[in-house]
Amino acid sequence: MEFMIRRDGRDLGPYSEVEVRNRLMAGTLALSDLGLADGEWAPLSAFPQFATSYREPPSPPPIPAPPAKPMPPTPGLGSYTAATLQPNERPLHQTTIHWMALSGSVIGAVLSLIVIVPIAMFAAWRDFYWAWLLLVIPAGILLSAAVTVKTSELVITDRRVLIKVGFIQRHTFEMFISKIESVAVFQSMLGRLFNYGTVEIRGTGGSAESFATIAAPLPFRDAIQLVQSSSEKR
Repeated sequence: MEFMIRRDGRDLGPYSEVEVRNRLMAGTLALSDLGLADGEWAPLSAFPQFATSYREPPSPPPIPAPPAKPMPPTPGLGSYTAATLQPNERPLHQTTIHWMALSGSVIGAVLSLIVIVPIAMFAAWRDFYWAWLLLVIPAGILLSAAVTVKTSELVITDRRVLIKVGFIQRHTFEMFISKIESVAVFQSMLGRLFNYGTVEIRGTGGSAESFATIAAPLPFRDAIQLVQSSSEKR
């Protein structure tokens, strides 16, 4: 018996039964292809001589997906913010404490130098050279202020405002955007000139938190209001 084969809209053959079986084994034909024998088209799987002598190989098991890798920390975020972020929470805006926050410490360090240097010189003249160790005081004043400015974090995410000021004595503040009632910015003439100011965040319960000497305070306030507007549209 010979068979005509219809595969992908084309008629092939005629093939003998042995040829059809060999082509099935080779993979050039499939059991779903139509075969014509005795005037009737039917899938090859409907012919007993092919269905019993040939079986399509079982499909291989699916390859397991590799384990999900943890999301890397967002570049530029401090350790406090990176550790505090919730799953799927996205940081949108970030600012810092302005360098003007160091001005008070610089003045204090200079005044202490004015006092310490004459004392140390007089003590060294009397062979008390250890008095020069008093220079650690102004150095410590400057270092403490610099560390406070460097380690401070002020971040706005799509859910919260995260603020951390200080290193040894740390002041932290977190508030959901939906709980913020108003954001006020206070800038002196010097603050407007050098782009820094005080930001006061007031919550719905009446509580308020102020943070002084924040760099670029107006964009910081605008970022909070932008997130609030986006949340209201959802």
